[in-house]
Amino acid sequence: MAIINTIDNDQHFAAEFAQWEDRKDCFSRPALYALYRYLDELSSDTGEDIELDVVGICCEFAEYKDIDAVKEDYEVEDLSDLQDKTTVIEFDGGLVIGQF
Repeated sequence: MAIINTIDNDQHFAAEFAQWEDRKDCFSRPALYALYRYLDELSSDTGEDIELDVVGICCEFAEYKDIDAVKEDYEVEDLSDLQDKTTVIEFDGGLVIGQF
């Protein structure tokens, strides 16, 4: 499976975001790579291709440097509490979470 037939690696995924002037800074490159891996794995697990929607992804997910930064926006106790409430994608340098 793939995120979409034309998106077959994390670099190409990140390049798609770079094309959007108002969306290119929504995520760091490491966060985009982590998002790609998450979505690619989700696609494989469900057996369904996922169509790339840059605006939708920017609205659905947010990047944070750590759990303390998340706590500034959401009422969560810790990482475990956050994981109980939404999708959490950990990567070296931060977290990408499903906004809730």
